[in-house]
Amino acid sequence: MRYSGCMWQRFSNGLFLALLGVAGLLSGCAGAGQANDHMVWAEVALERGQAAVASRHYREAATLSPDAALAERAARVAFEQSQYRDLVSIATLWLSRDPKSESARRFLAVALLELDDRVAAKAQIRLLIQSAYPSPAEAFDGLARSLAELHNETGVASVMRALAADYANVPAAQFAAASLSLQAGDLSEAQAAAQRALRLRPVWVEARSLLARAQVALGHCAEGLPSSALLAAEGGDRDRLVYAWLLVRCDHPAEARPYLSDLVRSRSFRADALEALGGLDLDARRFDDATARYNDLLALGRNSEAATYGLALVADRRGDVERAVSLYRRVLTGSRAVPAQLRAYRLALEQGHAAIAARALDVFVVNSPDDRVAVTAGRADILADRGQTALALALLSRVMPQYPDREELGFARATVLEKDGQVSAAISQLRAILAQRPTDAAAQNALGFTLADHHLHLEEAERLIRSALHERPDSGAMKDSLGWVLYQRGRFAEALRSLTEAYALDADPEIALHLGWVHWAMGDQAEALRTWRDALSKSPNEKRLRAVVEQHSESL
Repeated sequence: MRYSGCMWQRFSNGLFLALLGVAGLLSGCAGAGQANDHMVWAEVALERGQAAVASRHYREAATLSPDAALAERAARVAFEQSQYRDLVSIATLWLSRDPKSESARRFLAVALLELDDRVAAKAQIRLLIQSAYPSPAEAFDGLARSLAELHNETGVASVMRALAADYANVPAAQFAAASLSLQAGDLSEAQAAAQRALRLRPVWVEARSLLARAQVALGHCAEGLPSSALLAAEGGDRDRLVYAWLLVRCDHPAEARPYLSDLVRSRSFRADALEALGGLDLDARRFDDATARYNDLLALGRNSEAATYGLALVADRRGDVERAVSLYRRVLTGSRAVPAQLRAYRLALEQGHAAIAARALDVFVVNSPDDRVAVTAGRADILADRGQTALALALLSRVMPQYPDREELGFARATVLEKDGQVSAAISQLRAILAQRPTDAAAQNALGFTLADHHLHLEEAERLIRSALHERPDSGAMKDSLGWVLYQRGRFAEALRSLTEAYALDADPEIALHLGWVHWAMGDQAEALRTWRDALSKSPNEKRLRAVVEQHSESL
C-alpha cells in the first residue's frame, strides 16, 4: 500500500520533517509517483535502523527519478549505511546522466575502494585528479585526507601507490602514498615513498617527520630518532610532541618525560602531553599519578573522552570493576568509544549483570548507529569467549543481512564458529569473504592462519599468508601467521625468524605464545618460558599465557 500525503501525519514529528525534506527533492506529489513511495519507505527504514532496506529503496527512487539531487541523497544514504554495492549502482546511474558530476565520481571511487575493486577505483580517482582539482599536487593532498577515513586502509594505500607512480615527479603524490601506507601498516613502502618525496623536495618538514615515524615503526630507532630530534630542536611544539611519542615507541619513556612535562605548559598541546604522561604513569603502574594527569586533562574541558577513558583504565587495572564500568560507559564519542563500551560490556557480563550489560550496549548503538557494525562484531566475540556461541551467532544473523558489504561481520562470524568447534563452517565463511575480496590481505591472512592453526591444507595456508605479506610486508600479525604455518610444517628455524620479527613489530601476547612454542620445539625450553613469562608480566590477564606458564614451569 502506498503512502499518500495525508497519511504522513501518522509518523513521528522527526520522521515527518525528514520525509518533507526528501519529498522536496522531487517536483511535487502529483508527479512523484513511485519514486516518492520509495523515498517514504527508505526514511521509514532508516528510522527503524534497517540499513539495507533504506539503501535499496533510495536506489530504486534514484532509478525512477531523473533528479540529480535525489541521486545525491540516495548515494549519501548508501555511503552512510555502508551499502557499497548499492552505492556503485547509484553513482554509476548518476554518472550516466551527468558524466561531469565530480560528486558522483567521488562516491563511485569510494564504493569501489571499500569493495576492494582496486583497478576500477584507480581509474575513477585518476579521472578526479585530472578534472576535479587545480593541480595534481592539490589533488593528492585532498585525496590523502579524505581517503584516510575509509575502512579498507590496505586497498586505499595500494591504489594511492599505483597513482603516485604515475606522478613520479609530484612530491605531494609521494607524500600521500607514504602517509596512507603508514596508516595501512606497510611501513617499508611508507619509508620508501617518504624518501622519494624528500628527494623531490628536500626541506619538507612534514615528509621528514613522516619518514622518522616510518623508520621507528619499522624498529629502526637509530635512524628515526636522530632525525626526529633534529626536527624537535628546529621546530615547534608539534615536533617535540612527535619526538616524545617516538621516544616512547623506542622504549625510552624516561627520555620522553621531560619533553612531555615541558609541553604541559603549551597552550596548543597541553592536552596531548597530559594524556601521554597519563599513559606512561599507567604503564608504570603509578596509578595515583595517572589519575592526577587524567583529572587535569578532564579539567581542561578538552579531550574529555580521552581523560575519562584513561580514568577508566586506571580503575580497571586497580580492580575497581564498578567504577571502571561506569567510566567506560561515559566514553560515547571518538576512537575510544567502541573499545570502551565493549570493555564495559565484558566486565559487566563477568559480574553477572547480563541484562544491564546488553541494555547499555543497545542504548549506545541506538545513539551511535555508525558504530553498529564494530560493536556487533566485538559483542559477538565477547559472547563466544564466554561460551555463548549460539547467542553470538544469532546476533550476527540479525545484523549481517543489513550490512552485506562489511566484511568485519563475516570475520566475526568465522571467529565465533571456530570457537564453537565448527571449524569447517568457519573456513567456509572465510573462503566466501576471500571469493568476494580476492586481493584483500586481511582475508588471505585470516583464512591462511585458520587453516594453519588446525593443521589443514598447510601448503595452501602458506601460499595465502605469503600473498598477504606481499601486500603488507611489515605486519606483525601476518609475520606471526607465517611463522605459525612454518612451525606447523616443521620448519622451525624459518618459523623462529618470522616470529622473532613479528614480536619485534608487535609485542602481542599471541605472538609471544607462538614464539615460545617454537623455542620449545627446538629444545630451548628455558627461552620458551622466558618469552612466555615476559609476555605474561606485560599482559597479566592473558589466560592462555598463564596456563602455559603454569603447565610447563615444572618441566625445568
